[in-house]
Amino acid sequence: MNRPHVGFYVHYHGLGHKHRAEAIMRHLDCDCTVITSRCGDAAWSGKHLIDVMDLPSDIDDVPDHGYRHRQEVPALHYAPLWTDNITARVAAYTGWLQDAKPDLMVVDVSAEISMLTRLASIPQVVVRQHGRRDDDAHHNAYAAAISLLAPFPESWEDDITPSWVRQKTIYLNGFRREPEKTPQTIPQHERPTVVVMFGRGGHADAHAPLRSAANECPDFQWLVIGLDDDEHHPAGPANLSFLGWQESPQDIYRHADVVVTAAGHNSVMEIGSYRRPMIAIAQDRPFDEQIRKARILDREGLAVGLSRWPEAGSWPRLLDRARRLDTSQWDRVFQEDGAQQAASYLTSTAQWAAKQKRLQTETSPCPSV
Repeated sequence: MNRPHVGFYVHYHGLGHKHRAEAIMRHLDCDCTVITSRCGDAAWSGKHLIDVMDLPSDIDDVPDHGYRHRQEVPALHYAPLWTDNITARVAAYTGWLQDAKPDLMVVDVSAEISMLTRLASIPQVVVRQHGRRDDDAHHNAYAAAISLLAPFPESWEDDITPSWVRQKTIYLNGFRREPEKTPQTIPQHERPTVVVMFGRGGHADAHAPLRSAANECPDFQWLVIGLDDDEHHPAGPANLSFLGWQESPQDIYRHADVVVTAAGHNSVMEIGSYRRPMIAIAQDRPFDEQIRKARILDREGLAVGLSRWPEAGSWPRLLDRARRLDTSQWDRVFQEDGAQQAASYLTSTAQWAAKQKRLQTETSPCPSV
């Protein structure tokens, strides 16, 4: 029997969606096609990955007069007018659905792609994210899916999530991307270490707050990943080091006494998988995604969750609180491999969908009324 064909729409913002798809595809017993934008030429891995399709990006070459109309449709998050890239994007995606006829689509994430998938009569599973997702576009995308996939356990559910969304959700244990190489041996420091992690992007305003934090806590060695030193200012305190971008940050934070990170899903999961005491600071994201996640992490005792960067003078108390966390509580989050759980569910769902499609082609059409 042929393997079912599953398409993965992978959002192009950051690398978290890519890493999540690859972690699932590593275990998925289905033929897979990735559909994405802006990162189609990147290296992709998957057990049965057969193709990567690079769609025109919906944020490139958008005219100003068209961009002003982007949020006029409550059922959609983003629908500018007079944008050739979007016209080509829609045609390319729906054309691929017509030609490939995948048994199942996994949409991570886009309300517009979800609507196009449903309109094209293809069953889909939509990936959920934390945040205040009570707008029409999210609810329509959730309603268009046969089920929802939450890359977090049910204990992480938000109090504001409607019951009908919970009932459609398949909850997963934690998973993270596999280390790409053997961990390096990192020099040990005489003082306990605080590792501060920054992702890609501009953080020009972070140097002064970091110098202040290091001065507040001279008994700690502060190591900053993802940010270079500020050459326009005098050297910071001796217990503060800027390590720049690191391809394998886990080599540095896996033995840290405290890790300070944004409350992004993949960063939090990877740090939690190493059972490190964590301070998760929400960054400004649409739909309060990181603010809601930071609250949940704090509620569950998995991290010190903060809605914004701490005020001056509060770091000694926060570090002490983080070091008192019971990091063994992460054992429940990683009780099973969430990527394997997702792959098992998607394989069975794709097999079911393929069977339904065969029944449709084998059944005689109903007589006209």
